[in-house]
Amino acid sequence: MNSHFGNPLLEQRKLLEGTAILRRSDQSVIAIDGVEALNWLHALTSQNLVNLVPGQSAETLILDPKGHVEFQLKVIARAEAVRLVVDSDRRDALISYLQKMRFRTKVEIRETDETVVGAFADLGIDAPVWLDIWGQEPKGSVRYAIKARSFPYREYLLSPGVDLGLPEAGMLAFEALRIAAARPLLRDADEKTLPHEMDWLQSAVHLSKGCYRGQETVSKVHNLGHPPRRLALLHLDTGDVIANKGEAVTFQGKPVGTILAGALHFELGSIALALLGRITPYANLEVAGVGAEQEVVVPADAGKAANLPRPSAFKLSGKK
Repeated sequence: MNSHFGNPLLEQRKLLEGTAILRRSDQSVIAIDGVEALNWLHALTSQNLVNLVPGQSAETLILDPKGHVEFQLKVIARAEAVRLVVDSDRRDALISYLQKMRFRTKVEIRETDETVVGAFADLGIDAPVWLDIWGQEPKGSVRYAIKARSFPYREYLLSPGVDLGLPEAGMLAFEALRIAAARPLLRDADEKTLPHEMDWLQSAVHLSKGCYRGQETVSKVHNLGHPPRRLALLHLDTGDVIANKGEAVTFQGKPVGTILAGALHFELGSIALALLGRITPYANLEVAGVGAEQEVVVPADAGKAANLPRPSAFKLSGKK
C-alpha cells in the first residue's frame, strides 16, 4: 500500500476528521463458516468470543505453548460465520494452523476477496465492520497503563472495486496515529513477545477465560510475576528525525531496549514505540545519539495482580 499521498501530516488530520480513508492492502480477510465457527475460535484464542452476536467484533490472539504472541486476529461475528482480518504476510500460516486444529469441528475455512478499508470515523456504510476498542475500559481484563489513549479506529470489509468517494491517506499517517496511542500490532512482536509487555491484555485477552494454548503463562505472569520487557512511548528531542525499527535504545551509553516503530506526528513531533527491559530507569533515553523523553506505557511493576503502587503517566524530563 502507499506510504503517503504527498503530505503525511495533513493525511493524519484528515484521517482523524473522518475525511480520508486508509486502503489496507496489507490486510487479508479469512472466512470461517459454520454454526460452530465462533465457539471453535473461542476455544483456540485468548479472548472471550462465545457471546458475540452477529455484527459485533473483537480482537484476539493466538499464542504459542509458552504464551508468546503468534497471531493477532480481528474478529467480526456473522450469522453462523466469522470473518477474520489478518496481516497478509501471516495469512497462509494462519490458514494452515486453523486447518490443523479443525479435527471434527464442522467449519469451513477459506480466503475471501473482500478488501479492508480503515477509518477513524463512522462512514455510515452497510458493511461488516471491526471496531478497535484500544483505549476503552477493559472488560474481563486490565489495562496496565494509567493513561487511556484514544484510538477510534475501525475497519470495513468491502467488495472489490467499491469507491467510497473519499481521498486516501497513506500508511505513514496511520503509523503516526497508532504510535501516539501506543497501539501494538503483530509486526511489533518478536518470537519472545508476551501480551503483557505490550499492554495487549486490555484489548485482546480475557483473564477469566482458560483452556487455550499459552493461557497458563498469561495467568502466571499477570498474577505472580512481571513481564520481562515493557512498552514505552518515546518523544525524540529532534523533531524531524524518525526512529527506525530495530534501532537500539540506550541509557547512559548502555542498550536497554529496541525501537518497534517510529513516525512524525502532526502535533507531537518525532515519536516512537520502544520495548525496554523491565528495570530500565524511568529517565530520559537516547536513540542513535538523539535524546528521547520516555513516557511510561507498561510500568515496571505490571503483573503481580496485587495493586502495587505505580507511577502516574507522564513524560520524563530527567526528574522522577
